[in-house]
Formats: sequence, structure tokens, C-alpha cells
Amino acid sequence: MAKKPAAKPSRTPTKKVVAKAKPAPKQAKAAPKKAVAAKPAPTKAAPTKAAPTKAAPTKAAPAKAAPAKAAPVKPAPAKPAPAKAAKPAKAAPPEQAAASALEAAEQPDAPSESAKRPVIETLGTVTCRSGKLAIFDIGLIGYMPRAALDPAIVKADVPTDRALTVTGSRVGRGRFADCWDHVSINLADGDVHITRKLGQAGVDFARLACIDFKALDKWQHEDSLDGLADVVFWGRDEGQLAKALRAPKTSEGYGWRDQDMMDAESKVMEAEILKAENSWMVNVDFRPHSHHFHALAAARANSAGAGGLEVGGTKMLLFFTSWGDGVFPIYLDLDAEEKPLRVRIQLATAESTAAMEAVNSD
Repeated sequence: MAKKPAAKPSRTPTKKVVAKAKPAPKQAKAAPKKAVAAKPAPTKAAPTKAAPTKAAPTKAAPAKAAPAKAAPVKPAPAKPAPAKAAKPAKAAPPEQAAASALEAAEQPDAPSESAKRPVIETLGTVTCRSGKLAIFDIGLIGYMPRAALDPAIVKADVPTDRALTVTGSRVGRGRFADCWDHVSINLADGDVHITRKLGQAGVDFARLACIDFKALDKWQHEDSLDGLADVVFWGRDEGQLAKALRAPKTSEGYGWRDQDMMDAESKVMEAEILKAENSWMVNVDFRPHSHHFHALAAARANSAGAGGLEVGGTKMLLFFTSWGDGVFPIYLDLDAEEKPLRVRIQLATAESTAAMEAVNSD
């Protein structure tokens, strides 16, 4: 939001650029004036021609000798014969050889068809003993009762006898090249011939989770597993709040780690009071060491933005959408014989791109 006022000053510089462009045509007109000055040069050349006219008789004799030189001019064409022998000259154009070598060297790059193929990255693995995989924004658990959340969860039938690899491909070009194009839970190998839509995931917390639907009964979203919590705050006035609370610096801003739950809660309350009293722009985050906390911590520490952990005897995976919030369609891709190959979460869509453009516009 702070970027919008910055857009106004940018208009005045553009006007100055137009003002400077006006002298440019004037410089372009100066060029023909030099061309006019070039005309006196031929007038001086006229007297030089008068001088040779006098010397012309003396040079007339050598002019006959000039034809004598014309005889050696004939041997000069005889040099073409050695020039053929100078086929080494074809080798002599090592420049041509170098050029062809460069062309040959470029040809391996030409198979940039391989470079054009999407690079597939592994985000992690999931297991699903119930055979029903749930895909949804797991951050919603803290804001919606389970009965209201269940209808919004996309469910997919998956194998139960093995771990399933979760992979992703990035957009790879343009302004949002590093964002995910799609993320897939891979079920089998094969070529995709049929696609069926399973549903769509509404995201409000920029994350999605893939977890055994039955394991959700064991999920502890806000309750600390070890009785500890972190308190982290960041923002425009983070330094002032940190000074008032004597909070240490962290990788995300300021705060405290591994605090007793009661101590952590009191720090959060004190931070919120100071924030309100001084109208400080600061985000204060209370993080009990729950399942949600550990999955987020693992995702933040991973270059792919994905982290997993064991819940209810199964392995789940949480990953950041890379597009923020939105509504993302989920498909089942099948082969020609309708064998399920993968569950595909399509993240790069016209809607997600438009939303990112709007958020990142100047």
C-alpha cells in the first residue's frame, strides 16, 4: 500500500525526459550544416585539376608505361590458380572454422528443448493409511470448526502401501518465474491422456497441506506439544517495540524462542498493549509448539518452501503456494486406460497471476 504514493513523483521525471528530448531534433539539424561546409572542398579540388592539366603532357609518356604495367596485371589473374591451390586458404579461414565450431557448440544448447522442459523439484513425501488424502489450507483449522471445514477439503483416493512423492514445477519465465506452476502427488508413471477436476482449494493463509484425512483427528493446531512457545514480532516500528521490551534480534525480526507458555502469553499481551498505546505498526505472532508450528518451521527452513512431519502414524506435508491466497483447482490426471497417475494442484492460473500483478503493481 505504501508504494501507491510513490507512483505520483514518478510522473514528473517523465515530463523532464520529454523536455530534454526536444533539443535532440535540433542536434539532428546541425548535421546538414556540416554537409554544406563540405561543398567548398570540391571547389578547392577544381584548381588541383587545373594543375594536372599542365602536367598532363609530361605524364602522357608514363601513361604509355601504364599499359606496360597492364601486362603484369594479367599474371595477377594467374594468381587465382594458386588461389585454388590455396585451398588451405579455406583452412586459413580458421575464422570460418571457428564460426562453424561455434555453431556446433551452440547446437548442444539448441537442445535447450531439455531446458524448455519444466524442471521438476521434490518437495517431500506423504503417506496415507486410510487411502483418502486431504488437500486444503490447514491454517483454516484455527478459524473454522471442523464440521464447517470438512466440506471445503478436497479429497483424493491414493495408494496406501507406499510413500507418495510430492513434486513441483515452477513457472520458469516472466515476472513470476520462481512461483510454482503446479504441485503434484505422484501415484504412478505414465503419460497423461485424461484430466478430471476433483475440486478447488480456497487459501487464506498462503499454504496448503497434504495429509491423511483420518490423521486430522490427531492434529494439534494450537496446543503446544512440549509446553513451550515462541513470540516473534516485526514491522515498521519493530525497533521501538524491541527497545521497550528489551527483546533480542531474531532472523524474522525480534522476539523470544522456547518460552514457557505462560511467559510467552504475557509477553504477547505486553507487546500488544505497547503497540496500541503508541500506534506502532508491528505484527506480533504467538507460536505455540504445535503440529502447525513444527510444519511451518520446517517449510520456512526449506528452499522449496515445504516441510513435513509425522501425525497420527502418517506423514503429512505443508507447502507455501508461492502465489499467496486465492482459489486453486485440483485435478486427477489419468493415462489412456484411466489409471490414476497424479493428483495435480494447479497454482499458476489466470486468476492467481492477475492477483499477483495487482499486489505487485507500482
